[in-house]
Amino acid sequence: MRFLTLLLFATALFAQTARMPQLKLEDTTGEQRALAEQMLKQTRSGLTGPFNAMLRSPEMSKPLMDLYLYFRYKTALPRGLVELAILITGREWKAGFEWYMHYPIAKTEGLSDDLLKQLRESARPTQMKPEEGVVYDFATELLRTHKVSDATYQKALAQFGEQNLIDLTSLIATYSTYAALLNVNNLPLPTGGAPMQYLPAK
Repeated sequence: MRFLTLLLFATALFAQTARMPQLKLEDTTGEQRALAEQMLKQTRSGLTGPFNAMLRSPEMSKPLMDLYLYFRYKTALPRGLVELAILITGREWKAGFEWYMHYPIAKTEGLSDDLLKQLRESARPTQMKPEEGVVYDFATELLRTHKVSDATYQKALAQFGEQNLIDLTSLIATYSTYAALLNVNNLPLPTGGAPMQYLPAK
Protein backbone atom coordinates (compact mmCIF):
# COMPACT_ATOMS: atom_id res chain seq x y z
CA MET A 1 0.00 0.00 0.00
CA ARG A 2 2.82 2.41 0.86
CA PHE A 3 4.49 1.70 -2.50
CA LEU A 4 1.21 2.31 -4.31
CA THR A 5 0.76 5.63 -2.50
CA LEU A 6 4.27 6.72 -3.46
CA LEU A 7 3.71 5.62 -7.03
CA LEU A 8 0.47 7.58 -7.32
CA PHE A 9 2.21 10.63 -5.90
CA ALA A 10 5.07 10.26 -8.35
CA THR A 11 2.59 9.83 -11.21
CA ALA A 12 0.90 13.08 -10.30
CA LEU A 13 4.24 14.87 -10.14
CA PHE A 14 5.37 13.58 -13.54
CA ALA A 15 2.06 14.63 -15.10
CA GLN A 16 2.67 18.21 -13.98
CA THR A 17 6.21 18.58 -15.25
CA ALA A 18 7.06 16.06 -17.99
CA ARG A 19 6.60 16.97 -21.65
CA MET A 20 4.20 14.10 -22.28
CA PRO A 21 1.08 14.00 -20.10
CA GLN A 22 0.98 10.97 -17.83
CA LEU A 23 -1.43 8.43 -19.29
CA LYS A 24 -3.68 6.40 -17.00
CA LEU A 25 -5.20 3.05 -17.85
CA GLU A 26 -8.57 4.62 -18.58
CA ASP A 27 -6.93 6.90 -21.18
CA THR A 28 -5.90 3.94 -23.34
CA THR A 29 -7.71 1.78 -25.89
CA GLY A 30 -6.99 -1.20 -28.14
CA GLU A 31 -3.32 -2.18 -28.47
CA GLN A 32 -2.39 0.66 -26.16
CA ARG A 33 -4.73 -0.67 -23.45
CA ALA A 34 -3.29 -4.18 -23.73
CA LEU A 35 0.24 -2.81 -23.42
CA ALA A 36 -0.74 -0.61 -20.47
CA GLU A 37 -2.25 -3.59 -18.66
CA GLN A 38 0.94 -5.57 -19.25
CA MET A 39 3.05 -2.71 -17.91
CA LEU A 40 0.94 -2.43 -14.77
CA LYS A 41 1.33 -6.15 -14.11
CA GLN A 42 4.97 -6.65 -15.06
CA THR A 43 7.00 -3.47 -14.47
CA ARG A 44 8.29 -1.86 -11.32
CA SER A 45 7.06 1.64 -12.16
CA GLY A 46 3.72 0.88 -13.79
CA LEU A 47 2.91 3.45 -16.47
CA THR A 48 5.53 5.96 -15.33
CA GLY A 49 9.18 6.17 -16.36
CA PRO A 50 9.91 5.26 -19.99
CA PHE A 51 6.66 3.30 -20.19
CA ASN A 52 4.55 6.46 -20.40
CA ALA A 53 6.42 7.45 -23.57
CA MET A 54 6.29 3.90 -24.93
CA LEU A 55 2.50 3.90 -24.74
CA ARG A 56 2.50 6.49 -27.55
CA SER A 57 3.73 3.78 -29.94
CA PRO A 58 2.43 0.44 -28.68
CA GLU A 59 3.45 -1.70 -31.65
CA MET A 60 7.03 -0.44 -31.51
CA SER A 61 7.06 -0.90 -27.74
CA LYS A 62 6.07 -4.57 -27.64
CA PRO A 63 9.62 -5.76 -28.45
CA LEU A 64 10.97 -3.31 -25.87
CA MET A 65 8.72 -4.89 -23.27
CA ASP A 66 9.97 -8.33 -24.30
CA LEU A 67 13.54 -7.13 -23.76
CA TYR A 68 12.61 -5.63 -20.39
CA LEU A 69 11.21 -8.97 -19.27
CA TYR A 70 14.16 -10.91 -20.69
CA PHE A 71 16.70 -8.86 -18.78
CA ARG A 72 14.61 -8.94 -15.63
CA TYR A 73 13.89 -12.67 -15.56
CA LYS A 74 15.79 -14.69 -18.17
CA THR A 75 19.33 -13.48 -18.78
CA ALA A 76 22.08 -15.60 -17.26
CA LEU A 77 24.00 -12.47 -16.24
CA PRO A 78 24.06 -12.16 -12.43
CA ARG A 79 21.48 -9.69 -11.15
CA GLY A 80 24.02 -7.42 -9.50
CA LEU A 81 25.92 -7.05 -12.77
CA VAL A 82 22.68 -6.31 -14.64
CA GLU A 83 21.96 -3.49 -12.20
CA LEU A 84 25.51 -2.19 -12.41
CA ALA A 85 25.27 -1.97 -16.20
CA ILE A 86 21.89 -0.21 -15.95
CA LEU A 87 23.24 2.36 -13.48
CA ILE A 88 26.26 3.06 -15.68
CA THR A 89 23.94 3.50 -18.67
CA GLY A 90 21.70 5.88 -16.72
CA ARG A 91 24.74 7.85 -15.56
CA GLU A 92 26.24 8.20 -19.02
CA TRP A 93 22.88 9.22 -20.50
CA LYS A 94 22.21 11.63 -17.62
CA ALA A 95 18.88 9.85 -17.14
CA GLY A 96 18.06 10.60 -13.53
CA PHE A 97 14.92 8.48 -13.34
CA GLU A 98 16.83 5.41 -14.52
CA TRP A 99 19.31 5.93 -11.70
CA TYR A 100 16.51 6.69 -9.21
CA MET A 101 14.66 3.45 -9.94
CA HIS A 102 17.66 1.13 -10.07
CA TYR A 103 19.82 2.44 -7.22
CA PRO A 104 17.82 0.66 -4.48
CA ILE A 105 17.58 -2.48 -6.61
CA ALA A 106 21.36 -2.48 -7.04
CA LYS A 107 21.78 -2.29 -3.26
CA THR A 108 19.39 -5.19 -2.81
CA GLU A 109 21.36 -7.20 -5.36
CA GLY A 110 24.57 -6.77 -3.38
CA LEU A 111 26.42 -3.82 -4.89
CA SER A 112 28.41 -2.16 -2.12
CA ASP A 113 27.67 1.28 -0.72
CA ASP A 114 31.19 2.45 -1.60
CA LEU A 115 30.83 1.28 -5.20
CA LEU A 116 27.48 3.02 -5.60
CA LYS A 117 28.73 6.22 -3.97
CA GLN A 118 31.72 6.45 -6.29
CA LEU A 119 29.63 5.55 -9.31
CA ARG A 120 27.11 8.23 -8.34
CA GLU A 121 29.97 10.71 -8.18
CA SER A 122 31.04 9.70 -11.69
CA ALA A 123 34.27 8.12 -10.52
CA ARG A 124 35.58 4.67 -11.37
CA PRO A 125 34.90 2.64 -8.21
CA THR A 126 38.13 1.62 -6.52
CA GLN A 127 36.87 -1.53 -4.77
CA MET A 128 35.23 -3.67 -7.43
CA LYS A 129 35.11 -7.42 -7.79
CA PRO A 130 36.82 -8.62 -11.00
CA GLU A 131 33.52 -9.20 -12.81
CA GLU A 132 32.24 -5.76 -11.74
CA GLY A 133 35.37 -4.14 -13.15
CA VAL A 134 34.85 -5.93 -16.46
CA VAL A 135 31.26 -4.70 -16.69
CA TYR A 136 32.27 -1.16 -15.71
CA ASP A 137 35.01 -0.93 -18.32
CA PHE A 138 32.95 -2.57 -21.07
CA ALA A 139 29.83 -0.46 -20.47
CA THR A 140 31.66 2.83 -19.97
CA GLU A 141 33.81 2.36 -23.06
CA LEU A 142 30.87 1.34 -25.23
CA LEU A 143 28.71 4.24 -24.06
CA ARG A 144 31.43 6.88 -24.38
CA THR A 145 33.15 5.77 -27.60
CA HIS A 146 30.38 3.65 -29.21
CA LYS A 147 32.81 0.76 -29.56
CA VAL A 148 35.13 -1.36 -27.40
CA SER A 149 38.81 -2.10 -27.81
CA ASP A 150 40.13 -5.58 -28.48
CA ALA A 151 41.47 -5.72 -24.93
CA THR A 152 38.11 -4.77 -23.40
CA TYR A 153 36.29 -7.24 -25.63
CA GLN A 154 38.65 -10.09 -24.75
CA LYS A 155 38.31 -9.43 -21.02
CA ALA A 156 34.52 -9.49 -21.28
CA LEU A 157 34.60 -12.61 -23.43
CA ALA A 158 36.89 -14.41 -20.99
CA GLN A 159 34.74 -13.38 -18.03
CA PHE A 160 31.29 -14.05 -19.45
CA GLY A 161 31.44 -16.06 -22.68
CA GLU A 162 29.82 -15.09 -25.98
CA GLN A 163 26.15 -15.35 -24.98
CA ASN A 164 26.49 -13.24 -21.85
CA LEU A 165 28.71 -10.75 -23.67
CA ILE A 166 25.95 -10.29 -26.24
CA ASP A 167 23.40 -10.03 -23.43
CA LEU A 168 25.50 -7.34 -21.75
CA THR A 169 25.80 -5.40 -25.00
CA SER A 170 22.07 -5.65 -25.65
CA LEU A 171 21.24 -4.72 -22.05
CA ILE A 172 23.22 -1.50 -22.44
CA ALA A 173 21.52 -0.81 -25.77
CA THR A 174 18.05 -1.49 -24.34
CA TYR A 175 18.51 0.76 -21.35
CA SER A 176 20.03 3.41 -23.61
CA THR A 177 16.70 3.37 -25.46
CA TYR A 178 14.83 3.76 -22.17
CA ALA A 179 17.17 6.58 -21.17
CA ALA A 180 16.59 8.35 -24.49
CA LEU A 181 12.82 8.10 -23.97
CA LEU A 182 13.17 9.52 -20.46
CA ASN A 183 15.32 12.40 -21.65
CA VAL A 184 13.11 13.28 -24.62
CA ASN A 185 10.16 13.34 -22.22
CA ASN A 186 12.23 15.46 -19.82
CA LEU A 187 11.04 13.28 -16.96
CA PRO A 188 12.07 14.67 -13.56
CA LEU A 189 12.82 12.86 -10.35
CA PRO A 190 10.11 12.74 -7.70
CA THR A 191 10.46 15.07 -4.75
CA GLY A 192 12.47 13.28 -2.08
CA GLY A 193 14.63 11.41 -4.57
CA ALA A 194 17.85 13.13 -3.50
CA PRO A 195 19.58 10.04 -2.01
CA MET A 196 19.46 8.42 -5.43
CA GLN A 197 19.89 11.44 -7.65
CA TYR A 198 22.09 11.17 -10.69
CA LEU A 199 25.22 13.31 -10.82
CA PRO A 200 26.55 14.16 -14.30
CA ALA A 201 29.64 12.35 -15.51
CA LYS A 202 32.87 14.31 -15.28
